[in-house]
This record gives sequence, structure tokens and C-alpha cells, in this order.
Amino acid sequence: MNVRTIHLEPVAYRLAEGPWLGSLRPYEYQQRVCEGVEQALERRETLCLFLTAPTGSGKTLAAYAVPILRGIPALGVYPTNELIKDQERALRPWLAPRDESHLLRIDSRELDRWAAMLARPRHGPALETLLRWEPTVLTNPDILFCLYFGLYGEREEELKAIGQRLFTLVGRYQAFVFDEFHLYNAKQVTDVAFLVGTLHALQPRYGRVFIFSSATPDSLIRPMLEGLGLPVEVISGEAVPEGPETRRVAHPLRLTLLPADLSAWEGPERLLEFLPAVEEFLGQYPAARVVAILDSVAGAVRLACALRERFPDRPVGEVHGLSSDRERDEALLRPITVGTSTIEVGVDFVGERRKDVLLFEARTSSQFIQRLGRIARHGGGEPDVPCWAIALVPEHVHNFLAGQLEEGRSYARADLYRLLEEAYTSPEDFQSYIRRHAPAEFCAARAHVLDRLFMSDDAPRIREALVRVGEMLTGAPEGRGWALYGRYQEERILAPLLTFRGSGLDAAIVDERETDPGCPIKRYDLMFLLRRGVFSELSEEEFREILDDLEGCWPEEVAVERRYARLIGPDPDDLLGVYGYFRLTGLLDRPRRVWFEAPEETVQGHVGEVFVLEGLEVCTDPGVRLRRLNRLLSRKRIVAWVVDRHPKAVRLGQALPPLFEVYELRLRLPGGGPSSPWSIAFNQSGFFLESLGGWRRSWQEGAMVI
Repeated sequence: MNVRTIHLEPVAYRLAEGPWLGSLRPYEYQQRVCEGVEQALERRETLCLFLTAPTGSGKTLAAYAVPILRGIPALGVYPTNELIKDQERALRPWLAPRDESHLLRIDSRELDRWAAMLARPRHGPALETLLRWEPTVLTNPDILFCLYFGLYGEREEELKAIGQRLFTLVGRYQAFVFDEFHLYNAKQVTDVAFLVGTLHALQPRYGRVFIFSSATPDSLIRPMLEGLGLPVEVISGEAVPEGPETRRVAHPLRLTLLPADLSAWEGPERLLEFLPAVEEFLGQYPAARVVAILDSVAGAVRLACALRERFPDRPVGEVHGLSSDRERDEALLRPITVGTSTIEVGVDFVGERRKDVLLFEARTSSQFIQRLGRIARHGGGEPDVPCWAIALVPEHVHNFLAGQLEEGRSYARADLYRLLEEAYTSPEDFQSYIRRHAPAEFCAARAHVLDRLFMSDDAPRIREALVRVGEMLTGAPEGRGWALYGRYQEERILAPLLTFRGSGLDAAIVDERETDPGCPIKRYDLMFLLRRGVFSELSEEEFREILDDLEGCWPEEVAVERRYARLIGPDPDDLLGVYGYFRLTGLLDRPRRVWFEAPEETVQGHVGEVFVLEGLEVCTDPGVRLRRLNRLLSRKRIVAWVVDRHPKAVRLGQALPPLFEVYELRLRLPGGGPSSPWSIAFNQSGFFLESLGGWRRSWQEGAMVI
């Protein structure tokens, strides 16, 4: 096998003088962070601080040090619920050693639990009660989005009252921490910039700090914030030669590069071919512990099965979208853990979770850097066990790096990172979305904030501030935004813009593979199920009967599924819900081919633009029975985008992000046969593709040019 192995040198940071938190001495960059935060709060100014340092180098404590020392609450925002749990474990000894209410993890499931404990009927009233305690809150950006834009509440009068109070409670916070900010897309970045700009515009002399923390910090938001006139500062950890006044933040690491056609999902096959080398390493170092991070659930499951067969004396755990909470917690403690991106930023592999060998796929340079940082941090691995990472990279990346890196030589991490930026092609970042569609989104936000939240004398001032922020971020005058907002409302395509994430296609699954000790009821991606699952359809009545049978063993989990595993509504505004109920009994070794079909007349006049599509069905090869699913799909009016090009041509022509959701579509022609393959995308993905422009004009001219 064509491989290249190098060694990465340790990284050390200089320590600052004097005490910090308890007996800890800060790194110099941590001290600079504290000084900047303290100064902004003392002067009652707004500060946007970008914090850049490798994974495991103390960014969390740097961000929360001043709230810890001052005893003020902070609002931490994390892209995955797994990361929220990990941060809670790390911060609780500092922020809430005696009173748990001073630090709250708030995700949807926790809100369900708190609503029951506080006897509140819904999430909004429960959240209001919790925020009045003024705790440090660790949450996800979805909940912050709903909080800020007044989306909690079910009846109009309730929405207005709850929304205004929640808006005010969020505005009391002075410290906001956004972690792993590189995972946000253009829409999400702009939403955060709008929040930051609005809070500053409403209270410019309040004193707030917004910390954006990431090991890979390049982000669209920095020029946005500078364009809003906000003070922006970048603080980076700087590597220095090791000495008596330094401490290691990254330990020596052996790195092996393996080429693989990741676009064809060959990663697991290449890893299976490389397992003899891993087996030899584990024979030499029996105490070594292994973690693998892949991009597909099917690949992770397949690799986990192979590892169980190869190493029967080493328990293997799985952490991915089909894993229950119980399985995830237990899997992380096992000598071998196999997972997907859910553990890319969500798990600190230290203590009982320690790992020494890392296997991972890397489709982008930022993904490479982020996943590489999972090991060789803190105290390193087991004494006398060297850390080793095996990276699966695209073939062109491997060829470039092989020409730049000498076999067996040692390199600084910074030098490797520069080469990675050269080797990888930068994917499309959809900045065009900001100009094309964000004006409508911000007008919707202004409508929420003004019409539903503030009917007081402050309304004109608040309106002026919101208009100014929106115009500066999008470059579009207010009139254009309202014109788009009105058109999107009339066409019934606005709803996907008023969510933080994409609102994909979900299925409710009864997992009967008997590989997971936790609750078998799960919600996961419908397209994965259709491509990889061995399944049968269930009626809604059958699914509810299964919930009844499981309620005695899994009361909390069943309560959540009763709330969220409901069939999705027929209107385009209905984004929450599942597209069917399924019994999953296994996974296929090879994927089925899956495509959508729609009547030709439903797309006429809409090619290359976002519109409401009706009459959709899904087909597979080999075929499976999908009567209930297709009955629901055919009645569902869904926000979509279509174009007369194969999905592969769209992906390659536009350099789309590796896992961007574009599916195959076939039109049912009047003569009865299907068309050649087209492309279809749903909800936010459709808006992203439409923003790139040129689709409709090229199609009308008879030649699609991408």
C-alpha cells in the first residue's frame, strides 16, 4: 500500500507569571485573553475576540476564566450536543462545584426534562424560569436562534409575551462563547453576526465580550463584525522552544498518510487493508487504545464489526447517529471506539477515555486539523505508548504531500498545516447566500422582534438598529429585503430560512439490530435508511404500540419520541416531523441506489430556483416496499430546488462541500418513461444552490454551464 509516514514535533507554550485559576498558571495567550475580557467589561465596551490555539491547549478555560473569577454567568454555544456534555464535565468543577443550578446544559432533551420538573407545559416557559436563575448556560445554536428571534410559544399572544421576556433575559449576558466556529455555514455565521451586531446596537455601553474559539479559525464572520464597526481582536497561541517556563500542549506524534477515493466512500476499505499494521502496533504496545472517526454511519459500523473480529479480546464501542445515549457513554470508555463526526469536536479523550491510536478520514484541511487534534494532547498517552495517527486523504492530496514530506522526517505542526491548506481544494462557502437570501431572513427577524416583541416607545430605535445591522451585513437596502420577504411569504418558501439548521428528511426507527444496549427508538436521516438499511415500514399505530411496550424500560426516551416522532405535516411551512416509521433489522454491505421522481409539469418554469414541489416519490434499486412513505411524500408540499444536471456534475462543477445534500431526481414524462438524471435539493440546501446563480438562464438557453 502506498503510504507516507512522518513524525510531528511537540508543541509548547510559554507560561505567564503569577496565579490564575486555583493553582494553575496560565499560558501567555490565556493571560492576554483574560486581560482583553476584563478591560472590555470594565470599560463597558463590546469586544469580539477570536481565540486560536490547538485542540487541548486550554481554550475553554481561557474563554471562561473571567466569568469564573468574577462570578458572572456566561452563555456558551456549541455545534453538537456531545460537545455540550463534554464542556459541562470540564467546567462544572470551576463554575458550579457546590450548586448545580449555576451551570446548566440546555438542549431539547434537557428542556423536556426541566419542563416536567418545573411543571411547565412547554419549552418557552421552562426556559424562562431557568434563565431567571442567571446561570452559565451551555447550549446549541438552534436554541439560541429560537431564543433571540422570538420563536418560542405556540399561540400568538403567548409568543409575544414569552418571546419578549426571553429576548430580554438573553440581553443580560455579558460573556458569549462560540466554540468550534469553523463548523458554521454561511447562513449560520450571518445569523450570529446579526445577533452580535443587534445586541451591540441596542446597548453599545453595556459591556459584552463575544469569544469565537476554534483550532481552525478562518471564518466569514470576522470581516462582517469589522464591517459593523465592532472592535475585533485575534489572540493566538504561539509555539516556543521547550524550556523551564513552558508547558507542552501537544506531544510527539507519528502520522501515516493513506490515499483513498473518499468521494467513492473507499475509506473503510483502505482502513481494513491497513489493519495488519495496526495489529502489529497493538501487539508491540498492548496497553494502546484506539479511536476511529469516519464520515458515514455505515462505514463506522462496518469497521467496528471488522475490529471486533480482528481483536476479540478488546471491546469495541460505537458512537454515531444510530447510537443511543447509553451506548455512546459506554463506547467512549472501551479500548476501541469507532464513531463519526459526532465525536470530531465532542469528546476529550483523556483519563478513562484516553486514546493513543487515531484512524480518520479527512475530506478537507480543516477536518484534517480538527480530527488530528483528538490525540497527543494533555499528558499524552499511556507511558511508553507512542501516539500514532493514520489519516485517509484524497489521492491528489496524498500525492502532493508525498512530494513535500520526506519519509520518516520530523516536522513542526505549523508547517504541516500550511501544506494541508495548499493540498486541499477549498470548497464552496456560499457567501453569495448572504447577498441573495439573507435580506429576507433579516426582515423576518425584524418582524419577529418588532411586531411580536416590542410595541413600546423603544420600537423606533430598535427598528433603526436592526435595519442598520441587516443592511451592513448583506449590502442590500431595506426595501429589497422586504420585497424578498413578501415574495417568499407569498410563494410559501420562507420557513426554511427561519431555522438555524437545514431541516432535512428524518425517519423514526425501531432499531432491532441488537447491537445497542440503549433505547431502540431513534430518529435519523431517511436517505441513509433507504440507502443502507434492511428495513420494513410500520404504520403509525404499530409504532405507537411499540412505544407503549417500551415505556416501562425507557420512560424519558419514549416521552421524547411521543413529542417529536410525529408525521410531518403536508404544508411547506411544516419542517418538523418524520417522513415515516421503520423497523431496522440490519445494514447492507453495499448501498442501494436511491432517487426521487416527480411529474414533469411540477418543475416547469422553476428550474434553477427555489419553489414548492408537489407529487414527489422515492424509488430504490434493488426495489423495496415504500407504500406508506410515498403516500406521504406525494401529498407533501416541500421547498425544493431542481436543475437538469446529474448530482455528480453539480458537486464537481461547483466544488460543493464534501457531504452537501444533493440527490438524484427523475421526471415522469408524459409518455410514461423517466427522464435522464436531474438534481434536487431541499429547504436550506436549495437556497444555497440557488444563490450561486446562472442555473435558470443556462437551462433556458439549452446548455447548462456549471
